[in-house]
Amino acid sequence: MRTFRELTATFQKLERTASNSALVAALAAFLAKLNPDEAKAVAYLVRGEVAAPFAAREIGMAERLVMRTVADAYAVSQNRVEKLLAASGDLGTVAENLAGGRRGRGISILAVFGQLQKIAGISGAGSQQQKRVKLGQLLAALSGLEAKYVVRAVLGTHRIGVADMTFLRALAKAYTGTVENKDAAEAAYNVLSDLGEISRRMARSGLAALARVAPVPGTPIRMMLASRVQELDEVPRHMPGEMFVEYKYDGERVQIHRDGKGNVAAFSRRLEPITAQYPEIVAAFAKRGIPNNTILEGEVVAFDAKADHLLPFQTLMRRRRKHDVASFIKKVPAVLFVFDLLLAGNRNLLARPLSERRRLLQRIVKPSRFVRLSKYYVTSDMAAVGGYFREALAYGAEGVVIKAADGPYQAGKRGWLWIKFKREYEKQLADTFDVVVVGAVRGRGSRAGTYGSLLVAAFDPATNKYYSLTKVGAGFSDKLLRSLPKTLKPYAIAQKHRLVETRMRADAWFEPVKVIEISGAELTVSPVHTVAENLLKQGGLALRFPRFIRFRDDKAAEQATTVREIYDIYRDAMRKHAPRHGR
Repeated sequence: MRTFRELTATFQKLERTASNSALVAALAAFLAKLNPDEAKAVAYLVRGEVAAPFAAREIGMAERLVMRTVADAYAVSQNRVEKLLAASGDLGTVAENLAGGRRGRGISILAVFGQLQKIAGISGAGSQQQKRVKLGQLLAALSGLEAKYVVRAVLGTHRIGVADMTFLRALAKAYTGTVENKDAAEAAYNVLSDLGEISRRMARSGLAALARVAPVPGTPIRMMLASRVQELDEVPRHMPGEMFVEYKYDGERVQIHRDGKGNVAAFSRRLEPITAQYPEIVAAFAKRGIPNNTILEGEVVAFDAKADHLLPFQTLMRRRRKHDVASFIKKVPAVLFVFDLLLAGNRNLLARPLSERRRLLQRIVKPSRFVRLSKYYVTSDMAAVGGYFREALAYGAEGVVIKAADGPYQAGKRGWLWIKFKREYEKQLADTFDVVVVGAVRGRGSRAGTYGSLLVAAFDPATNKYYSLTKVGAGFSDKLLRSLPKTLKPYAIAQKHRLVETRMRADAWFEPVKVIEISGAELTVSPVHTVAENLLKQGGLALRFPRFIRFRDDKAAEQATTVREIYDIYRDAMRKHAPRHGR
């Protein structure tokens, strides 16, 4: 059995590693030593979690409570802990320093993981005190380095920068001998969405265990993604033949699962359970004749039923609350527009063409007050696509999604089987990008006391790094500006994150966690920003005249706009405006 001390030594090595290949090699070397149960636990612990995101098992201890526990565990005053925290900004480092030279008891990985799971499972009256006792007992058995990572895991600040795709590369190398088998691991992960379970299976049986992966009701499938074009006339180049042209709804992407017992659950794009957020929609599926063992997908949208019109995304976000949900059902009425069927009566439909999935969907979903089928049009005529696009805008949609009629559902993939088009010809709206906040510049004048602009970056899954794209200071309301320091404080770090690549200076740096949506005028080559500089050679891409649109709390940093997407937009724009020379 491997000890938690060995794992934390590996964590420390990973935390100091910026090279993705070195990170994969170090993690793979450790994973290769583990038995299946240890591999599953480590997959969660690498992310500072005790279960997959959809399991909703959080430890549930606030920083003040953990500070008191740390103070008691090391027999110091809470005031001293507060001062050390103010100096370092990391309670895990405080625990490590207070532990001094303790060597710990050599407790196993599974024992530590089991204790963290027990803490997460405590609820009810007196639960906070019980959690304190359990955590205090655990800290007493650990060395300083072990305590550091346990405290970070408890607080949800354990982010050592191992993205999902990086972890899958390490799994492939550890259990098949080569990262080339990452695609098979990724395909299984896209269906099961559980790194722990994928790790357990691979540690036990290698690639053979992944061949039997199929959708499981109650386990969200990673959602298929769409590529983008800047003009509709680009679509035939990527998608010849018959197309489904669907309204693109400006809401929250949701997967609805009905299991073998008829229980209904809803999951977000981030794979988190949001069943309690939309009880009226869940109830509609529970009452109606949807077959058991069925998984559907759609978009929840704020909706004005009287006017038969879609409402803005910002209206729907008022429903993102834990309390008083019932009263907001009337204040913010919501409808789920269903557009895909992934599992029907335990029949796996992922590999079936969209035309078949849609035909079955229309057979089993009967429109109601809270559930409707998405609007779509089937055609191979691009002129008709343009007309349907304008119709979608008039209805309140943000554009259209064009889908290959014969295409399968590619879980977790972005390709050319789905193409989104949001540009409004009449207003010439610029592209929008979902980017990650990595730094900030201190405000001056009327913005003194807050941040004047945010430094944002795009993610590259190939390198596991974030590359700066622009500084955004426009589009913020005064109220939102004042709230930025508090909003970003949980992610503040002393210096630029090791996975962030930029030549910009900033007054504050943040872990790459928070996602915002921005618009801009055009992409240009920049000497200080770094998006796609390996492809351009003469500099990186920067977004000119950026403007903040909204926070995207429904997206994780790894789901932000990628470097490749931005480069493709720039390349296509350059081709379009390049001079054409005749003979």
